[in-house]
Amino acid sequence: MINLYNSMDINTTRTINELVSAIAYVLDVMSEGTNLYHSWRVSIFASQFAKATAPEERKTIFYASLLHDIGYLALPEHITHYLFAQEDPTKDPIVLSHPIIGAELTSQIPNLSTIAKLILNHHERYNGRGYPLGKQRNEIPLGAQIILLSDQLDMLMRNESVRDIKAIEKEVLSWSNERVSAELVETAIKVLRDEGLIEEISAKEKIPAVFNRVRAETGPVDIPGSVDAVGIACEVFSQLIDTKHPSMIGHSKRVSVYSMLISLAMNLSHDEITKIKWAALLHDVGKLGIAKSLISKPGKLTPQEFETMKIHAVFTRELLETITDFKDIALIASSDHERYDGKGYPMGIKGDQIPLGTKIISVADAFDAMTSTRTYRKALIRDSACDEIEKCSGTQFDPAVVKEAIPVLRNLSFSLM
Repeated sequence: MINLYNSMDINTTRTINELVSAIAYVLDVMSEGTNLYHSWRVSIFASQFAKATAPEERKTIFYASLLHDIGYLALPEHITHYLFAQEDPTKDPIVLSHPIIGAELTSQIPNLSTIAKLILNHHERYNGRGYPLGKQRNEIPLGAQIILLSDQLDMLMRNESVRDIKAIEKEVLSWSNERVSAELVETAIKVLRDEGLIEEISAKEKIPAVFNRVRAETGPVDIPGSVDAVGIACEVFSQLIDTKHPSMIGHSKRVSVYSMLISLAMNLSHDEITKIKWAALLHDVGKLGIAKSLISKPGKLTPQEFETMKIHAVFTRELLETITDFKDIALIASSDHERYDGKGYPMGIKGDQIPLGTKIISVADAFDAMTSTRTYRKALIRDSACDEIEKCSGTQFDPAVVKEAIPVLRNLSFSLM
């Protein structure tokens, strides 16, 4: 893998922290943009509980809360479906292992190993009946207990039969020395009373404002600028994107590799290649908001289904634009379905209106799609895929990009495919 260290004017700490917040948001988006706000609400509770019990760990606990369920994406439903149903996690190995998967993914990002530890332990229970490790009492990090308490509180608030604040407090009290320590429960109830958090985030439309306020008050986790932490984070999150749709496993990483090779063949600058690499890794992030059944549908989409599918490009741009230093990357990543002849989507731009990085990713994306097996067709061999790309030169693809890309794609090592 080509190592491209970021020399652009990027604030690494801010970018990683904003990227984590954005990914936490999209993990809770169900089909057609419905947001459960589970991770954001858990992080709000956890940050305020940490402020009262472990202020020196507040940042770590807040960001661990945001990512606590990133290991769930292999599940057919959102993790809250399984937890709310109170199903025995030992009956579903994926549920049982999602803290392990989440910890493994998070630990890959520089300076997030402590966060990964909390994610690993966030379903352990004070009485020893949690999972996946069966820890108990003081064996469980306080931060993990705070995340579990916050997680369970959010789930409790989703129970239609428990709406009264007093009923919520009564239920939380019953968790003393069972789910978490009695001391933590006592402090949490005091925080809830003093700060009015339950009332504040019960209204869905108020959650983003409360989240942004708490995030600003909590502050960012420092990320070293001496390594390509942003690139590593993008690679980790690309794994999440592909995991939701099993037929897409490895797609984002391959598109990133092909795009970089084409960019190198075109003699682009270091910074341009880095932007293209990151944009390629995240170009499908908007698909996290599209139903699995639609992404994996065998056969042709109906006109209505195709219109729904188009939304993912808009969602990709909106999501990445929330990251201060990703404005250019947001445009490059979200435009990969634009066509050279202007017949693409979502904006219908054409020719030189389309960023060069997007034109490169479009060719790489099409090549990987054609050379990968999908539910609706078998994979093409490499030369056949290249022939198809050449046929679409001047219509779907920029001829200048195709000219440079074809020699690269025809001569790829099989180990890259």
